[in-house]
Amino acid sequence: KLFGLSDDLAYIDSFEKHFLPSSKFRKIWDILVLIGLVLYVFYLPISFMHLIENSPFTKTPVLLSLQYVLDAFFIADAVFNFHYFVYFEEGLLVRDKSYIHQKFISSRNCWREIIGMLPLDLLSCFFGGRYLHHFRLVKVVRIPNIVNSFQNIDSMLSELNIDIDLSLYRVIKLNIVMITACHWVGCIWFMMASLSMASGYDGNWRVADENNEFLSVKHSDFAGFAGYLRSVYWALVGMSTVGYGDIIPTNIIETTYATFVILLGGLFLPAIVGGLAAYMGNFNIAGKTFQKKLARVRSYLLRINIGDDVLEKVLRYYNFHWSRQGGIIENEAMDKLPTTLSFSVASHINGSMIESTPFFSRCDQSTKQIIVTALQSRVFTPLDIIAKEGDNGFEMFFLQRGRVTISTSQMSLPVITSSSKGDFFGECYLLDSETSCETVTACVYCEFYVLSQDDFKEIVESADERLSVQNSVQHYVNQKKSRYQKMARNLTLRPKCERLLKQKMGEKPRLSSMNLILPDSKLLLLWDTVLLSSCSFIAWAIPFRLAFQSEMEMSHFDFVIDLVIDSFFLFDMVLHFRFIAFIQNGKLVTDINKIKRHYKAHKLRLDLIAAVPLDTIARLVLPSRFANFVDSLKLLKLIRLGRQFHTVDRLFRELLDRGFNLAPLRLVEFLSGVVLIAHWAGCGFYAVARWKNRYQECAGKESSGLEISKWASHHAECLWSDTWIERQIRKGKLPTSGGATLQLYIRSFNWALPTLVVVVIGDVVPVSSNETLYAFIWMAIGVTVNAAIIGNVANIVSNLETDSADFAGRVDEIKSFMFKHRLSSSLHSRVDDFSRYLWSMHQGSTVEDDFIMSLPYTLQTAVLEHTRAKHIRCCPFFDFCSKEVVKALSLCLKPRVYCKGDIICHYGDMGQEMFFLDHGTVEVISADLSTRFATLHDGSFFGETALFIKQPRASTVCALSFCDILELTKHDFLVELRRRQINLSCMMELFNSIHNSNIRRNKAVNENLEISKNQQTKLSKLVQKADDSMCYNNDDEKAKVFKPYSTFRLCWGICCCALSIYTCVAVPYWVAFAESNSDEYSLIMINVLIDMFFMIDLYLRCYEFTFPANTQYEKSQMAVDFISCFALLDVMSYRLSGMKHFRYLCLLRISRIPSFCDEVSQNLNFRGIRISLAINLLCKQGLFYLMTNHWVACVWFIIHRYLERSEKFTWATTDCPFGGDVGDYKCLAKYDPVIGEHNICNLGSMVECYVRSFHFALTTLSTVGYGDISPVTEIETIWENCVVLTGACFMAGLIGAFGAYLSENDSLGMNAFRLKIQRLKNYMSYRNIPDYIQNEIFFSHHFRWQKSQGLDEHETLQILPEPLQHDISYEVKRRVLHLVPIFKPLPLIVQKRICHALIPQVYPKDSIIYSVGDIGHEILFIVSGVVTVTLPSDLSELDTSGKSNAALNKEKFEAIGKILSAGNHLGESCLNSNSGVRQETVISKTTVELYALSKDDLNGICRFMGSDKEKEFKESFLRRNGNIWHFFDDLPGMVGPDKSDNEEQDLLHFPWSDSAQSFNGSRRPTNAVRRRRLSQARRRSLSYSSRDVFRNMFLERRLQRDDQSSRSVVWDPGSPRGN
Repeated sequence: KLFGLSDDLAYIDSFEKHFLPSSKFRKIWDILVLIGLVLYVFYLPISFMHLIENSPFTKTPVLLSLQYVLDAFFIADAVFNFHYFVYFEEGLLVRDKSYIHQKFISSRNCWREIIGMLPLDLLSCFFGGRYLHHFRLVKVVRIPNIVNSFQNIDSMLSELNIDIDLSLYRVIKLNIVMITACHWVGCIWFMMASLSMASGYDGNWRVADENNEFLSVKHSDFAGFAGYLRSVYWALVGMSTVGYGDIIPTNIIETTYATFVILLGGLFLPAIVGGLAAYMGNFNIAGKTFQKKLARVRSYLLRINIGDDVLEKVLRYYNFHWSRQGGIIENEAMDKLPTTLSFSVASHINGSMIESTPFFSRCDQSTKQIIVTALQSRVFTPLDIIAKEGDNGFEMFFLQRGRVTISTSQMSLPVITSSSKGDFFGECYLLDSETSCETVTACVYCEFYVLSQDDFKEIVESADERLSVQNSVQHYVNQKKSRYQKMARNLTLRPKCERLLKQKMGEKPRLSSMNLILPDSKLLLLWDTVLLSSCSFIAWAIPFRLAFQSEMEMSHFDFVIDLVIDSFFLFDMVLHFRFIAFIQNGKLVTDINKIKRHYKAHKLRLDLIAAVPLDTIARLVLPSRFANFVDSLKLLKLIRLGRQFHTVDRLFRELLDRGFNLAPLRLVEFLSGVVLIAHWAGCGFYAVARWKNRYQECAGKESSGLEISKWASHHAECLWSDTWIERQIRKGKLPTSGGATLQLYIRSFNWALPTLVVVVIGDVVPVSSNETLYAFIWMAIGVTVNAAIIGNVANIVSNLETDSADFAGRVDEIKSFMFKHRLSSSLHSRVDDFSRYLWSMHQGSTVEDDFIMSLPYTLQTAVLEHTRAKHIRCCPFFDFCSKEVVKALSLCLKPRVYCKGDIICHYGDMGQEMFFLDHGTVEVISADLSTRFATLHDGSFFGETALFIKQPRASTVCALSFCDILELTKHDFLVELRRRQINLSCMMELFNSIHNSNIRRNKAVNENLEISKNQQTKLSKLVQKADDSMCYNNDDEKAKVFKPYSTFRLCWGICCCALSIYTCVAVPYWVAFAESNSDEYSLIMINVLIDMFFMIDLYLRCYEFTFPANTQYEKSQMAVDFISCFALLDVMSYRLSGMKHFRYLCLLRISRIPSFCDEVSQNLNFRGIRISLAINLLCKQGLFYLMTNHWVACVWFIIHRYLERSEKFTWATTDCPFGGDVGDYKCLAKYDPVIGEHNICNLGSMVECYVRSFHFALTTLSTVGYGDISPVTEIETIWENCVVLTGACFMAGLIGAFGAYLSENDSLGMNAFRLKIQRLKNYMSYRNIPDYIQNEIFFSHHFRWQKSQGLDEHETLQILPEPLQHDISYEVKRRVLHLVPIFKPLPLIVQKRICHALIPQVYPKDSIIYSVGDIGHEILFIVSGVVTVTLPSDLSELDTSGKSNAALNKEKFEAIGKILSAGNHLGESCLNSNSGVRQETVISKTTVELYALSKDDLNGICRFMGSDKEKEFKESFLRRNGNIWHFFDDLPGMVGPDKSDNEEQDLLHFPWSDSAQSFNGSRRPTNAVRRRRLSQARRRSLSYSSRDVFRNMFLERRLQRDDQSSRSVVWDPGSPRGN
């Protein structure tokens, strides 16, 4: 009665259906509710404007009437929600009225709803007879409902599948929030004037604003709307810039409110701009991610010199993939879904397809469902052969989308063209020995689902069911063969059938006889570049002409330019209509008819509007009074600008292919867009002033010339009165004539750019209502533009969007991990060298070509043909293999990267891989590393024995350089050969021949070395000569002082950095502020010494300093250092004055400062002074910010000193910091009319002038606005705008640097740890996890934080080669090997592998490490602390293996004791158990540090051993614990130990040690031997056990005493007392 299923709505009557959540009425109602709330948000503050005035109802009848309509609407909304609107809860439809009432009461505040519905403002009319606006304020309580309303709209958009970019949607919402805040603040600001009047103040801001002599504002303009406009304008200026514009408070009430608004703006603006910046940076994030992936793919393919045809096919496939699936990989997306949901999606896509397959009809429904989930998606490109007649494949294909042709060898034509969903072929591949009877070729991009033969056999487990399906398949294949034979016979005997078939299939599209222009051709790129230049020109020229053109007629030059551009557009239309092919869904379309249809449907209309000169036609037809309309038609040409953005992307792609860094170009591109928008805004600002007074009416006053009327000439006064230009003329910024066009443009641009960049008003402000409205609109746009600058520039500067930042972050994590564990300098050096190599050669990825596996099979093989297949083809073992086998084996190769010095193969390991050397050099050496058997180079292979013979490796292979190696595992090799049923006899014969040859060669080398030991032989002399040569080479190595991390290199790097900074600071200062030539000699000598230092630096870096990649310096940095050394030629300036300009070449060293800083940072990191990547970036940003301030100050003074020497008014002559008048001696400079020049500096010294210049630079760059120093002349204004734009970029860059620093702290530092702990707390609170478990978890995380700052070792070291990972793990966990006796005698490589597999754990006191019956597959090694072991009294909790070994387990703990400490291990019983059931309970008595070795990792380590050594190694865990051997008989299910004559040695030494004998279980020991062995063991064990008993008694007493005093004791076995 209360609930109904959401899908069962049949019993709901027609009236109630309108109230369902998914009904159309409810959706419309939700939209109306949102509109009503938005109207409330905007209407209620307008009531505040007249709050103090207490105006009657008749003053705003329309506004208030509309609000009352809204009140009635929300009363109806409350009634509907309270009584009628049903809802869904957990998938059930709730219809009961009482539940609906409870839902309304619980989800909404009833008192708030009741107060919001009361018409208190109308009730006030009965008390006093006046309408009071105060009571309208109660409606504010309804505004919080707008949040829920927006959520309802979001849900509705999702239900309607309306796809809106999330970032764009959020940007729109944030802009609405900003405008709403300005609206509320502005309305209250308007009310403040009324409050001031009511409080008795004489003036207020409204009166002052209207009476301002420099303004022509009337608040009655726009039907009274101008007063509101000025209020909101002040609010936007006050909140966005945290300062004032041209409207200021006039009394204490307004000042208090303005102060509050400034404080609010200081909090509000960063939130809005920060949010907008984040969303703008994430705008179209899916497209950016796809483009980044595409750029990596393209870069890789170009680097391997792949053919253009393969490159184009790969790029077109990605184009198809993006157009179809938006870059989503279907298989990965399905794997992330829950099982049931994944099955539902798969059934929806492929369920009907499997149901319609005839030979699956015999399967039951569950089998069909499993088949549906086993299908994998596959894509084939046009002309791919999917199945070939006579081949034996492994997959059955189901066509999802596309078109294929099917043919046979018996027919000359394809007999079938299939394009229906569900069509299948390759069904014969489900049979074991059946070959294909047809050839299937893809006509277009085809999407398939495939069922592999292995999956089919695994799914259809029943033999009867599988046989039934295979019989059906065989019957279907036989029918198909018969059908094809009949069709072939009909085509042969009846020619008419062939003609009908041709007619039915249709002829291929007829291509034009002329050559088409391909979309990616260089010619088309050149033509698009010409069009881009033309569009850029009209984007600048048309707004400028509309604003600044004084007459309707154009000049001949403008007319010719427009005619040329129009002809370009028309010619481009012809090209795209007839000659330019295009790509659609990844397919190249060359059919002329399709090209025409495509152009007509998508581009023709807009291109025609932009190309036809409508303005010229209108000028010839329309009279002159329509001049403004005619000019506005030119704006239609800007439509073409949006069509040319792809040209910029293509240009950048070409530059990227040539190795250019695109980050600066992206920055220039973005800033060009900002400047273009500022250009449009400035032209519009001038047009608003120009159109206020009609130009024709003032044209007659030009005859008066420059005669001054009041503040300007008669013509200028007529034209510019009551505009912002009048104020500029009055302030002296423009001449009395109004100024030339360039001057007017510079002043208008000077308003537009700062407004867009930082939303600040300087010395150009709006003075009329029209200008205020225009300025308000552009300031609102400017907030978004400013946010876009911050978002994009911050990402570019801080490298947040590049792969280099991701790679640098990972390397920085590795360095942080190594620094925390204080690893050796050699490991630091190896990591640095490898990271440089990995980035320079592979762009920071060890699996750079992993994208290949996501390509269609034909593209996979085409790419691998240029990379991996050549190694398979050149290997003699695979000469007998077909092309298909070679392709299949090349797909099995896995890329590996090794560092110099890494051991790739170890002598004695049981090899499982064969290696192909793609790039680098390796050496094959003997086990003792004393004999070099061979040196292998690119294209060689080694380790092939592992594929054919199961025996230990006969030699060690070491990398002599960085090596790129391809690995072929034995498992993949055998699987591919078994699937293709290849005979290995020929391969084995060839292998045996080569293998024997290698053995003979190595034997000969060893014999020669033995002979060389006889000093009388000639061979001995040759070897000695080679050894002397090697010794000489070793003595001739670079001195230690020149090593990268030497103390000398650190000091040298600091000097380079300091002198470079000094040079870049001193030279501009010397040019701008040099007082005299008295110190010129000393300055030149200092410069000479610095230049000599850098010349020495150039020599050392070229010939002496060792670098990991020496060629990088020669390619990118040596040229800069070489050219900058020519600055030394300025010494000749004494003789030749022009030579002093060579000094400016030293400024090129500014580009070397970042690299010098990086060298110093790396050297300090090497010495233990940790400087993270984020701190390094922040320091460099701060350094360049200070240097930029210095350079701006110097250029600012250079303009005054050199470029404006004859100007009467400059920024320096008008800057009077000590209160003097313009031209006074108290100003910075003074103009002398006698000589017609101003002096340089009036102050006491040049330092004071520098301080004033630096003050201007700092205030402009930091706040991107103006201080008390402002530009006067045009050149100063231009420079000031450049500084404004530079400042915006620097502030955005600093924001990005600080963001990277904070992000690093949040991801790696203490903040990240706290966030992780907080999330754990929330999760465990949600799951109601007991407190003691929570404490153990928190304790473990705190321990890991103290050890390695929360960095996971395996995840952090993942990008490093495996040998380097082993070496780092060995250094970190070496103490575990010393504490655990079992590990001590192991070979070094085995110890390293064990260290790499160990995982640290920690438990607090009295924690249960594990209990009887728990499942665990790890062996735990105690490193510190004490644990107690309790055996189960009830064996029912154990598994079968545990019950059978219970007695042995009891004997073990009787021998070693039940209190275990450092050196002991736990949980080794998992080696004999498949279930992993624990056989004892282990509790920590102190804080215990453990290291876990999983069973799988142990098996992975043992696979490098022989079977005998593996058994011996695993038996050692079961026979020995710590220093005590506790078992000597044969282990259940394991081979027993060998009877050795030296039994003492067998018991004390590990079998692999030099003095130990290997175990051999060929015969069992006799009873006498067993008794003798046990007696000896008891005596030996007694010596151990007696100590352990006393030690355990001592520990138990200590633990009891500590429990009473609440103190924990950690027993250190390494201490003398512990021993």
